[in-house]
Order: sequence, then C-alpha cells, then structure tokens
Amino acid sequence: MRWTDRLQQRFGFLAIHGLGRIIVTLQVLFYAGSMAVPDLAGRISLDPSLLATEPWRLATFIFVPPATNPFFAIFFFMFQWTVFQGLEAEWGAFKLTLYCALGWLAVAALPLLLWLGAGLLVPASATDWSLSIWLAFAFLYPDFTILIFFILPVKMKWMAWLTGAFLLFKVSTGGLFEALSIAAGLLNYLLFFAGDFAARFRLHRQVQEGRQVFIAARRDAAQTLVPRACVQCGAGPDAHLRLCCCARCGEDGKFWCAEHLPAHLAAPAGPEGGAAAADGERPPLPPKRRVRPAAGKPDGGPGAKKKRAMRD
Repeated sequence: MRWTDRLQQRFGFLAIHGLGRIIVTLQVLFYAGSMAVPDLAGRISLDPSLLATEPWRLATFIFVPPATNPFFAIFFFMFQWTVFQGLEAEWGAFKLTLYCALGWLAVAALPLLLWLGAGLLVPASATDWSLSIWLAFAFLYPDFTILIFFILPVKMKWMAWLTGAFLLFKVSTGGLFEALSIAAGLLNYLLFFAGDFAARFRLHRQVQEGRQVFIAARRDAAQTLVPRACVQCGAGPDAHLRLCCCARCGEDGKFWCAEHLPAHLAAPAGPEGGAAAADGERPPLPPKRRVRPAAGKPDGGPGAKKKRAMRD
C-alpha cells in the first residue's frame, strides 16, 4: 500500500471535493479584479516581509493571474480546468487535495526559510506550482491531446518534455535561487511519482536484459542450426521443403522437397520401399496369395473351385 493510501485511510475526511473548480474560479475572479485594479497582483503575492500585517498572502499568491493577455488567460483557465477535472477523476478528492497542499506548502516555505534564515527576499511564484499540476496530468494521461491556442494539437507527453526543457533552461540561466524555486515547486510531483519512475526503470532494465538473452540465444541457434535441404536431391528451402516424421525418417524427421515427397510417402516401409522412394519410382505390388481350404474339409465341389478360380 502506498503512503498516499495510508494517509487517505486516516485523514480522508479532510478531502476538499471540487478543489480544482474552486481554484480555477478564484483565479478567474482575481484576473477579472486585476483588470479593474492594476496593482492587485502585488497585493496578493507572497512577500515574507509583509506577512506580519497581511497574512492572507500565504494563500492568495497561487491565485495570481498568469498573464494580462485575455486570449492567453482564457486558454490557461480552460486548460487548468481540464487538468484538475482529470486529476480528481483519476485520484479522487483526497489525493488531489494532498497533492495541491504539498505543492503549496513547498512553494510557500522556501521564501519564508530564506527570509527568516538569511534575510533574503525571494518572491514565491505560482507558476512552478501550476507546472507541477500539469506534469502530474501528463504522467497520468500521456496521450491526451490538447489544442494549443485552440489551433495546434499536441499530446501531453510532448508538453511534459517541453516543460522539462523549459525548466532546465531556467535552472541554467537563473542561478541557485531559480533552481531552489523550481525544486520546491516540483517537490509534490517527485513525492507522488518517484515510485512509478523507479518501477518503470526496473521494468525497462528487465526488458533490456531479456532482449539481450533472446538475441544471444538466437545467435547461438543460428550458428548450430543445420541447414535444411532435401535428403534425396539436396534442394534448399526454396523447394518448399516439408518435414517427414514417418517410421523410416525417425522421430527427428527428415526434409523432403515437393518433388520427391509424394514418392516417399507412397513407398511402403522396408528396405525395398526406401530404395524405390530414393529412385522416384513406385515399387511393384506383391502377387496375391491364393487362399487354400483348410485340411480335412471338402473343397466345395466344382462350383466352389470355379468361384475360387475367379477370385484368384
């Protein structure tokens, strides 16, 4: 049993049903509010230095609008809605709640630790948290196809690879704090899918080992295999060879070509039949034996002799 199942047995009552719909609805509302109040994103983002007077920032930072472009925002909200619906259908309400809560805690804890420990002000980004949601959906539904900007069809597994490449680019160009931010945003993804990745790696290794054993066995068999040929004329596989396991060919059988197999099958068993089959000729039939009456019994008279003569 996985650790998520054990937690669900004990704390399943904490599940928030329809959490994805709640999150997307609040994101839409905050986006609409940001169009009326331009500095709304700055008022709800996570700033550790302001938490003493504005504690709501711990929860509201994940509702920061992704962009100001309405076309991109509509696509983002529709995609986010589909992702949450798919995850809740696959996991259930508790596991989705746990996944989102772990991601939120990791993303929020990093700026707080840096502020309290080193006095560094590093803003928390909801983008990394959203990316962890998308990657989970891509892992569970790799062949699900989306229309990027309602035009370009792309499968989720390719979206995941593009997302991974984008994150690597950010790590290589952003420095240590960017790497820590991405690691915090993907912590819930690693906790949930590390076991699946390990199982897939073990399965892939077993498949590779089995393929190597099969290739080696096939190579050894090809080296020791006797080439097939007709036992009479030596014709190769192009002569439509057939394996015969009759009494004369033995249990292992012998190969005969289509030209000599009928004569071999028609020949009777024995040395004479074998010679006749080898020559391709049908052996002559043996003479019929005359049935003589048993000793001490009359032969039946002239009529019986006549019938026996006709029969012979």
